[in-house]
Amino acid sequence: MLPAGWAGDCITLRSMARETVIIPEVIEPDEKLPRDLVALRKFAFFMDEAVAIPGTKRRIGFDAAIGFIPGFGDAIGAILSAWIIVGALRHRVPLVHVTRMVVNVLLDLVIGQIPIFGDIFDIAFEENVMNLKLLLRYRDRSRPPRSFAAIGFAAFLVVAVIFAAAVASVVLLIAVILWLANQR
Repeated sequence: MLPAGWAGDCITLRSMARETVIIPEVIEPDEKLPRDLVALRKFAFFMDEAVAIPGTKRRIGFDAAIGFIPGFGDAIGAILSAWIIVGALRHRVPLVHVTRMVVNVLLDLVIGQIPIFGDIFDIAFEENVMNLKLLLRYRDRSRPPRSFAAIGFAAFLVVAVIFAAAVASVVLLIAVILWLANQR
């Protein structure tokens, strides 16, 4: 037979073993970061969190504001967001995370083209801040950053892919609008 209260103690110990430890995100102060990363941090804040929405805990930035311009606003925001991806290439972020950054920008671009829903999505989806967090977390601190000449082709390729997707999304949006207009 088990002593009284023993079963309750086992259950408590088992539930305590399942608890996960939450480690707070460590944010490096600007004084410890290279100057280009400080500039990218300010850029991400400007693009996604510059202005507080009164009465809420949400913040919006320039990316959401220019997203209200039909078609071209999201395309401009996506091209501007490529700056953080170029910074990730410079600071030797692994390719899997750079790919995730490109997908974040393309997702914001494509969904942002949808009228009304895309504008709400632009406010909620802060790809610049997410991409900056990926850059800061996965950059290679053991080696110096690459020069811009060393990443020139890769940076051109990333910007070209985002630009092509932006042009395609604008063309598709115009085609859908023309198709809807001809259905009347």
